[in-house]
Amino acid sequence: MRRLHLAACAALAAMVAVAALVEPAPAQRRRVNKIKLGTIAPKNSVYHEVLLRMRQTWREISAGAVDLTIYPGGVAGDEVTMLRKMRAGQMQGALISGSGMSFLDEGISALQVPLMFDSLEEFDFVRSKLAPTLEDRLHAKGFTVLGWGDAGWAYFFAVREFRTPTELRDMKLYTSKGDDEMLRLYSEFGLNAVPLDLTELQANLETGLVEVFAVPPLVAAGYQWFASAPHMLNMRFLPIVGAVLIANETWEAIPEEQRLLMEEAAEAAAREVQEAVRDQEAAAIEEMAKYGLNVVEADADAIAEWKREVDQAYPGLRDRYAPGELMDAAVRWRDEHRAR
Repeated sequence: MRRLHLAACAALAAMVAVAALVEPAPAQRRRVNKIKLGTIAPKNSVYHEVLLRMRQTWREISAGAVDLTIYPGGVAGDEVTMLRKMRAGQMQGALISGSGMSFLDEGISALQVPLMFDSLEEFDFVRSKLAPTLEDRLHAKGFTVLGWGDAGWAYFFAVREFRTPTELRDMKLYTSKGDDEMLRLYSEFGLNAVPLDLTELQANLETGLVEVFAVPPLVAAGYQWFASAPHMLNMRFLPIVGAVLIANETWEAIPEEQRLLMEEAAEAAAREVQEAVRDQEAAAIEEMAKYGLNVVEADADAIAEWKREVDQAYPGLRDRYAPGELMDAAVRWRDEHRAR
């Protein structure tokens, strides 16, 4: 019996030893990086679908060590709210527009001056020139840019027809709460801007607190806002810059060899969103027109009035809307592209 007891103890010790080899001690177990990433882009939109593919790619690159959860459709709040959550450590990433990024650094607004660009090719060129400076400024504030893109052109959608800045001044214009740069921009034009959370836009269109807003057509279609604001001014107001952002602390906790591959995946995702948005913009406008959207054409005189207003406002925007040296650099590189 004693021999059997000793044999049993030996077997038990061997099992414990094997378990210790198979199951690492708590301190040695693989760390899982949980990342919450939000976006105001509608659920099941092209933006959301691309992020879902990026999530899978990140999971494969990290062998499951990066656990990315995506919150679409503004369920985590509007862009300023999401960025505040990132600062507090409650979220770690965002697919975000220039409106949101300007909350972090006003330099982003140098890319979003109304009617500055005649084409997206001009915009791409200027953004590529400004990107290193903007990335450094954002990194110094705790955020890493993983990939640049855009959401296409913003157009005005309104509850009634208008064509000129003068007519727009008689309407109540939505702007994102917390986006002080855009609020200053609208104020410079003498517009009646109403700061609201994005989640409040639909309800306030119906109550009349807001009468007009400027967004890309895919966003207006995705949220069905055009049903309450069925008049779209066919004038490309400004391109909406976008980026995939992540908190520095979260990003730097991931092994460097994985970060390199994950950044490539994020850059590819940003490009995919950009290409899809640009390809689908016209189709989105056509589809909304089938369901009652009235596309209001701005004639040459109306466009000329808009451009005169922008030219007159430009000196007042320097250092108020965005750093003057960055705005001037954007104009210089735009003109360089035109000269080519």
